[in-house]
Amino acid sequence: MRNLKFKFLLPVAAFMLAIAAAFASQTEEQAESALVQGYIYQNGVCVPHGKCDNTSSFICTDTSGRQVFGKNGPTSCSLPLFMNWQP
Repeated sequence: MRNLKFKFLLPVAAFMLAIAAAFASQTEEQAESALVQGYIYQNGVCVPHGKCDNTSSFICTDTSGRQVFGKNGPTSCSLPLFMNWQP
């Protein structure tokens, strides 16, 4: 009888341990950490200008100090982006 319990409970315990390990080892996804294309408004046109990672609370600027924006429409680039700027 004891051998029968052991033969039944050992695979069940191994399966439960595998399920627990699968959930424990799953990494959390980072929200919105991908690079976003930045634009500057130049001569009435949105010109692509570097990328921002959009994960900080600091406004994204290029190396000369100009603020870099994201597009919020086909002709409008006034969506504020955040640091870090990458050429």
